[in-house]
Parts: sequence; structure tokens; C-alpha cells
Amino acid sequence: MATGPKDSNAFVTARKGFCYLTIKCGRQNFDIMRIRSYTLDAEDKRRMRRLYTDVIFDWKKIATQLAEKREACRRYRSNRRKGTSDTSRHPNASEPFYAVYEPATRTVYANGSVSGVALLDAVLHIDRMLKSAPDQLETR
Repeated sequence: MATGPKDSNAFVTARKGFCYLTIKCGRQNFDIMRIRSYTLDAEDKRRMRRLYTDVIFDWKKIATQLAEKREACRRYRSNRRKGTSDTSRHPNASEPFYAVYEPATRTVYANGSVSGVALLDAVLHIDRMLKSAPDQLETR
């Protein structure tokens, strides 16, 4: 196949989680095929050569680009899984927060290391519960 002014090369693009076999025509890119599971089988290659006779398909280059895209997507997904899990953002998120209030000594006992704000919130919540408990007993 002679390379002329109207011959164009095929390459791989990725958009919104999908890979596409793309050709450049003038200043625009055109997706000619959506690639599933980052692989092209022999039948897909034959069909592309038959349909687009004026396009140069360098299958080694395309396979390399697909491997790069697969690796980039794998890295992106693994980073998202690590970054979005609650246990990575809040190390104590897996164990619940417990606090016990002893009214006689006005002491709060809490599990693990807690922040001052969480402890204050627990004390206020317990104090409100204790104040509202006698009211509930009187209405019965």
C-alpha cells in the first residue's frame, strides 16, 4: 500500500472509561470502533482492513497503546478504591465510638483515642438524655 496524502493512521483513544480505535481525518478524530476488554481479535482486524482500505493499521503500535491504556485504567481504579474507602479516610471508622458517662464524678470514659469535639458531643448527648429521662418518667 503506497502512502499518499489521503492515507491516515489508526490509533487508540480513551474516553469515559472506554477505548476506541480512532482515525484522524483532517483536523478531526473519528472513532471507527469501540474496543472491549482492551483486546482486538483477528476478525476485528480483518473487518477494519476491509472497511477502511485507505487507513494504515499498525497493529503492534495499537496493541502497545491498548496495553498502556489498560495499565493506566487499572492504576486509576486501584487508586480510587484506596482513596474512597472510609477506613483510609477515618482509621477508626471500622470500630464504633463508645463513651460512658458517670454522673457522680461527672467523668466520661471513651474507647480509643477520640477528638475533643467528639468527646464533647458525647457528653452533651448523654447530659441531654439524663435531663430528659426524668421528664419522661413523670408523664407516665
